[in-house]
Amino acid sequence: MYARAFNEAYQPANPSKIMFFEPTQFPDTIGLLGGLVINTGFSAPPGAQDNSTVHVLNDHSYCCQLSPDICATGEPDPSKTDVCKQWHIKRVSSRSNDADRYGIPLFFSEFGACLNSTACVQEITSFVEACDEHLAGWAYWQLKNFADLTTSAGTGSEGFYNFDGTLQDGKVKALTRPYLPATQGTLQAMKFYDATLDFHARFVANTTIAQPSVLYLNENYWYPNGYTIQLSSSTGRILAQGTDFTLNLTQSNYATVQITNTMYNNKAINVLVAAIQPDDE
Repeated sequence: MYARAFNEAYQPANPSKIMFFEPTQFPDTIGLLGGLVINTGFSAPPGAQDNSTVHVLNDHSYCCQLSPDICATGEPDPSKTDVCKQWHIKRVSSRSNDADRYGIPLFFSEFGACLNSTACVQEITSFVEACDEHLAGWAYWQLKNFADLTTSAGTGSEGFYNFDGTLQDGKVKALTRPYLPATQGTLQAMKFYDATLDFHARFVANTTIAQPSVLYLNENYWYPNGYTIQLSSSTGRILAQGTDFTLNLTQSNYATVQITNTMYNNKAINVLVAAIQPDDE
């Protein structure tokens, strides 16, 4: 069915369009024995070969899938935070292995679907941390309240907004964590420590790329007093601004970094973003 959809609909309409395909939610995932995640049964991306440039493996991840009692109140049980975290790690890790096997990107188009609560923030954070570990893309479910009957929201708002139009700041803050939407080379790792506000990333630089790396750093939620950016090589050498790279901070919530010293071409570059504390000013 997937192959037919790709060959008979996608390709004739526009051969550059990307097909997002996903495993069945059951029985590929089963909420037994701490949660079972079965590897997808596709031998290759539907209608194509491995390393396709027009396929993305897609999935969902909700802690509520583990068992009905975890979300008996409509929200993930706060006492099961560690259980939920391990579930997301297992889910993302398994699907990352699948995507690597096909040589294509991984994207989670659904997670969260929770209300304006501490439990929701914990659920979001556990999931996105697992995604960062495997550099998987994601989109929160959902933006606005549409009385979603497919989840446990009931009459509550699982989107970004309260019914009076104000933002659910705890939820939005958890979703605006730092990341690199674009990289001058190949991104290898990134991790945000919300307790210290340190953000670490590593990429292999390609100085033939004319565009810079882009860091998203939400100033309102995470860096109200500003931040510092330090680049270093794999040997620990600190790169010098102006000599080894250029830094542009003119756009709010974004920083761009361009490696200009060709000696770092094809070399691993470490990125450290640190928050400026009020006492540091």
